[in-house]
Amino acid sequence: MVEFFAPAANVWAVPEFSRCIVVAEGMILCRGNCFIHTADLFLAGEVISRHYLGELGGQSCGVHVFSSQLEINGYDWRNLRSLLTSAEEPLFALAGRALQVAHWDRDHLFCGRCGRATQYHPFDRARTCPNCQLSVYARISPCVIALVIRGDQCLLARHANRRNRTYTALAGFIEPGESAEQALVREVREEVGLEVGNMHYVGSQPWPFPGQLMLGYLAEWAGGESCPNPSEIETAQWFDYRSLPDIPPQQTLSGQLIRTFAAQVAVGERPWTLRSCAGWGTRS
Repeated sequence: MVEFFAPAANVWAVPEFSRCIVVAEGMILCRGNCFIHTADLFLAGEVISRHYLGELGGQSCGVHVFSSQLEINGYDWRNLRSLLTSAEEPLFALAGRALQVAHWDRDHLFCGRCGRATQYHPFDRARTCPNCQLSVYARISPCVIALVIRGDQCLLARHANRRNRTYTALAGFIEPGESAEQALVREVREEVGLEVGNMHYVGSQPWPFPGQLMLGYLAEWAGGESCPNPSEIETAQWFDYRSLPDIPPQQTLSGQLIRTFAAQVAVGERPWTLRSCAGWGTRS
């Protein structure tokens, strides 16, 4: 059973950690698939910053940022994506939180407005410029991810210029002034030239690559012929729910959307009848 994680209500002052995640240069220190360590693992002289994340199983847990990827016997440095299918989902989210906090701290040492060195905000997880008072919080970029459906079929695409050859749902960032639903309509139109009608919000998932929040929808095809935008989409095809191609794993929101659609159609249900699918943190 995964230990319960309670996010820090107040990130300052930083307590002594009983549990820690160690990161350096965008990588996570692991022993096998384990990346949560006891506090006596690290060398204090190598830590350039430390951040309180919250309580894991009733014990203080934080992230230690090393200046470089030290060689430690029995441990190796891994990227976050390699943990996606091996770590329990709540712990994977905690690893993503640790990396995002480390990236935010590194990227905002100086003010983007006046160039002065920033300081930690006394209460919030933010860096503040003492000269112009600009405060910078960890950036979260909202995105929509939509599985377009037509009867017993769903539209799946392979993205251009990506090594991953799996077929997935369509996705894109929400632009300033847009609602999630408006962004969904625009992204589907831009990427494959289709119109969508009925939409059903399914759920959300933090996606720390590097800092997105994915909002998942099922969207009903309303017209048009698929015409992929070659700058974004290599190919897009309609697939019957009984003959799906290689798709993302269950741990991803895209994988959950596709599997939920297929399971519903297989038993004769319309997707709109369900309030939500198996969300992040729950496996079917």
